[in-house]
Amino acid sequence: MASTIFVTGATGQTGGNVCEQLIERGDQVRALVRNPDEAGVLAGIGVELVKGDISDADDVRNAAKGAEAAIHCAALLGGASQDLEDFKAVNMVGTTNVLDAAKAHGMRRVVALSTATFLDLGTGLDFEEAPVLKNPPQDPYTVTKLAAFLEAHKRAAAGDDVLTCHPGAIYGPGLVVQRALHRTSFNRVLLAGMRGKIKRYLAFPVTWVAGADVAKGSIAALDDGVAGERYLLIGRPEDTFSTAGGINRACEVAGIDHRVEDLDYRSDPEALTAEFGPTLMAIAKAMAHSERKPRSKDNLTTRRLGYAPMSFDDGLRLLISWLRGLGKL
Repeated sequence: MASTIFVTGATGQTGGNVCEQLIERGDQVRALVRNPDEAGVLAGIGVELVKGDISDADDVRNAAKGAEAAIHCAALLGGASQDLEDFKAVNMVGTTNVLDAAKAHGMRRVVALSTATFLDLGTGLDFEEAPVLKNPPQDPYTVTKLAAFLEAHKRAAAGDDVLTCHPGAIYGPGLVVQRALHRTSFNRVLLAGMRGKIKRYLAFPVTWVAGADVAKGSIAALDDGVAGERYLLIGRPEDTFSTAGGINRACEVAGIDHRVEDLDYRSDPEALTAEFGPTLMAIAKAMAHSERKPRSKDNLTTRRLGYAPMSFDDGLRLLISWLRGLGKL
C-alpha cells in the first residue's frame, strides 16, 4: 500500500534521488522547498511541493501534515562560508523542527541524514557503535551536525522512532542539476578535476558513494531499520581513497589525460585553510591522526538493510554520462 513520505532537502543531491526512488516504487512524496519555481523537475515526476523554510517550525509542521514518515535530507554543507548562525538554522533548528512535526503528526518513523565527521573511528569499534570524538572538529558544519545527531538519538532513547544514516562523499546524477553541481558538492570537484581545473587537493581518505545508493540505503532504513540505530552509507571498502585519487580515476574512466596530486595539509596550513576551507582542513587533520581498521563487508548496515553499493567505477560511468548529456564535459 502506498505511503505519503515527507522529504526535506528534496532539491539536493540525496533528496532528489530519494524522491525519485520513492515515486518509482509507488509512494506519494511531499517535499518542503523554498522556491517551488526552481523545483519543477520534482513536480514533473509527481512530487507534491509545499513552499516553506526548514528553519520555520510552522512551515515544517504544515508541510508534514498527513505524511506517515519522513526522510530528512536538508543540510547546509561545509565550505568556504562559515557563518555559524546559518548552519544552526538549517542543521540544528531544521532537524528539531522535523522531529517535532513528526511527533505532532504521529509519524511512524524519521530517517535523519547525518555525517561521520564527529565520530571516533579509530577505537576498533564498528562504525555503528563508534563513540563521538572527545575533541571533534569545531567548524560550523561539524558542530551543528553533531548537535542534530545528538538530538535525534536523545529522542530515540526517549522512545521516538528516529534513526540516522551517515553517507560518505556523495557523487553522481541528480534531478535538480544546479543543486547536484553545487559548489560544495563532490560532483563539482570531480567535474573541475576532469576539466583540468584542479591540479592538487588535500589528501585524506574519502569514502565515495553514489547518490543513488545513499537514497536506496535511506529508504531501506525507513522500511527495515531499527529506531535508535545508525547506518553507514558508503561505497565498497576497496573504493576508499583520496579526492585526488577519485579525480584521477574519473579521468581514466572518461578517457581524459589529466592527473591531480595529493597535498599534505601540514605543508602550508594557513594558505590551505583559505583555499579549501576550515571543514576540509579539520577533516584532513583528524584523519591524519587516526588509525582505522578496514570496514568488514559483514556489518550492521549490510545485515539490517541489505545494503550493497555499486562500485566506484560504475558510479563514475553514470556521472560521466550524465555530465556529457548536460554538455558539461
